[in-house]
Amino acid sequence: STKKQRTLVFSVAGATRRRAAPSRPVRGCHRAFLHHPQACGFVVRRLSLFQTNRRKGPMAMEMRARESVGMSEDLTRAISPYATALHDAFLHSHCSSCFRKLPSQPPYAMSCMLCCSVQYCCSDCLSSDREMHSSSGECCFFADHLKKASPSYITEGTSDVRASLRLLYFLEMHGLVSSDSINRSSRIGGLSTIGIREILEVGGEVAERILKGSMLMSSARKMRTQTSVVFSNGLTIEIVTLWVVMINSVEVQIGDGWDLGIAVYGPSFSWFNHSCFPNASFRFVLAPPNEDSVSDKSEYRAVPASKGVAQDAWHAWQFEEGSAHALGKYGPRVVVRCIKPINKGDEVCITYIDLLQTRVLFSC
Repeated sequence: STKKQRTLVFSVAGATRRRAAPSRPVRGCHRAFLHHPQACGFVVRRLSLFQTNRRKGPMAMEMRARESVGMSEDLTRAISPYATALHDAFLHSHCSSCFRKLPSQPPYAMSCMLCCSVQYCCSDCLSSDREMHSSSGECCFFADHLKKASPSYITEGTSDVRASLRLLYFLEMHGLVSSDSINRSSRIGGLSTIGIREILEVGGEVAERILKGSMLMSSARKMRTQTSVVFSNGLTIEIVTLWVVMINSVEVQIGDGWDLGIAVYGPSFSWFNHSCFPNASFRFVLAPPNEDSVSDKSEYRAVPASKGVAQDAWHAWQFEEGSAHALGKYGPRVVVRCIKPINKGDEVCITYIDLLQTRVLFSC
């Protein structure tokens, strides 16, 4: 089909996210939407509308080459995440900070003493993640509020909710979200929120999961703050942030091809559009132990272009540009690389669903 169709694909358990193409098929990959015709049908109906709004609307974003680039050259530095969360199945085998496998010999892994649900491979990772884990409400979510969740919600996984708690705390701490950010734009922290009203209006299992997840988030957050942000359109900040994670996060694959968890990156990665015929791909890298947080000073060779993007979206880009690896020193990073020669000024696109085309019953 044409370039106008963005592959916004999501499941009842969460979004079907952008995924780096591994050298072999991904194992252990569960996608609940494959068994839910309602979700698939909604996806097919909304593809063209979503991409048209993204590319032609007042908030259209894209990334273009700053200079001509040869094949197999990196277009970005190793981009640090705004927020990450291991999938539930890997919480006790991998580090919740850097995503490395936990050591089997001394020094052994250490865990949060309050919830005992997240583990770290070393003291540096524990120190780097302690504030985020505690202040975001994730620790409280594990220790108390998860007990109130329905069994079906827990079975489907909690990584979306936990990543949303972390993302919202990150955006609040850095002034990247405000009470009127959704009222005057379709982005928070530079990340798209498009489609949330339609999802809630249609209802069904996806909307139900969003509402249940946002209630768990709100309950966990109230343990540290009594403030609550409600937009003039009736949406809560928790609903919007959970939706942001569902449509902007990526599945993190390291080494053997397992989907270890999810990560949300800022505009320097999230503004790359999908194409059925991409000229770039992406891969994940782990931060070297004890790395200097400003060691990678390489320039971006792909830069944003937009049509009327609100000031807060550009503020998010400028913030990310100036923060370098201070964003998430130990989290999994993403690098975009061109897979064919790209001329100066050309749009740089990646693909979101190439691995899933044989499993979903449609293609873009």
